[in-house]
Amino acid sequence: MAVSNPRTARLRDPALPAVEDLLDGVVPASLQVALAAQGIRVLRAEAVQVTWWPGESITVRYDADLTGSLEGSRQVVAVSGRIPGGATIVETDVARVGVWVVPHDPALPGLAAATDEPTLRRLLDDLGVPSNDQPVPRLRAYRPGRRAVVEVSGGASSVFLKLVPPGEVRALHQTHGALAEDLPVPRSLGYDEGLGLLAMQALPGVTLRRALEIPTEPLPAPGLIDRLLDSLPAAAATSPTRSAADRLERITRLLRRLVPEEEGSLEELANAIGPELDARSVPVHGDLYEGQILVMSGTVSGLLDVETFGMGRAGEDQAAMIGHLSLWQQISAQPERTRRLGNRFLAAWDRRLDPVDLRRRAAAVILSLATGPFRVQRPAWPEETKRRIRLAESWMASARLAGERSLTAGSSPSHGRGGF
Repeated sequence: MAVSNPRTARLRDPALPAVEDLLDGVVPASLQVALAAQGIRVLRAEAVQVTWWPGESITVRYDADLTGSLEGSRQVVAVSGRIPGGATIVETDVARVGVWVVPHDPALPGLAAATDEPTLRRLLDDLGVPSNDQPVPRLRAYRPGRRAVVEVSGGASSVFLKLVPPGEVRALHQTHGALAEDLPVPRSLGYDEGLGLLAMQALPGVTLRRALEIPTEPLPAPGLIDRLLDSLPAAAATSPTRSAADRLERITRLLRRLVPEEEGSLEELANAIGPELDARSVPVHGDLYEGQILVMSGTVSGLLDVETFGMGRAGEDQAAMIGHLSLWQQISAQPERTRRLGNRFLAAWDRRLDPVDLRRRAAAVILSLATGPFRVQRPAWPEETKRRIRLAESWMASARLAGERSLTAGSSPSHGRGGF
């Protein structure tokens, strides 16, 4: 098994010994043993997605070449620490690993049905969702054991299927119903509780991320995002959400394992950001960024992935957008266009929110995204991780500057406080 970076193969977790087997650069023994019982041999397995919480759990998704009853290129998942019931278990003296071949995710029973054309046709008919005789499924997103999104084309229009653990689908259906009354949220077309499957209408437009890459595409004004957030109904927000500051300790614990040479910087940064102190709650999307908003002709045409909706901290959604845009600026083919939009949003939100708190929250969001290059196994993930830590530090420096400027009489709400 090839690994994207030699440092991946050197990672160790004494409390979770399976880490070494799953990431050591050869085809994991647990995969070979688990699949051999099904008459399958693994010729190659390349880690393409890793979710690791030191001492708790690890989930690795592989691109694999198989022979036997499932011959060909397949995706295989191995999990240790929190193994869903129904996975094939391999147990040794030091590790216990669960394995499955995608789409047969035991925590997402609807995924296999949603990606098999004959089964999908019957499923759509049972839900009363319009389709033609040959619906074509395409897996658009997949987090093993957690969620997946399948786009179904071939009818009059596309339909999106969201797969979640069965115990979560009814609440998700209710959230879509409550929000779609007043917001451009995809309407639920029906759900299957046994499969954990929700069918959703497709909305027009392109993601704001995609629009940023098209120089001729009009971009939404900050006021349109404000209107969206102001319309989130408190009555429908039945559960609390955790802010990026709430998650900081867990994130920095992982980052110290990934880039131990940054331990001092991480401690200083975490202390500067500090804990979540704001006890006030407001309705929030919970994971707002440029990939969650659909735009068309400069207007907002859709708000996606509302399973994170709940009661959270004021400014958390705005900070998430600022943090993601700041990071996207480093990746985008249109960095100057992204910078201008980010600064427009920042100037508008400086007038509505505490500029120091906004930047502090943005730094926490960026730090939570610093694990991303490792998670998707980018070849240069250690260097990219460090760049994201430096970016979080720059936003904390901007927060300090904003605090100093706020003490200066007559200072502008947006000038001299730092930004993109």
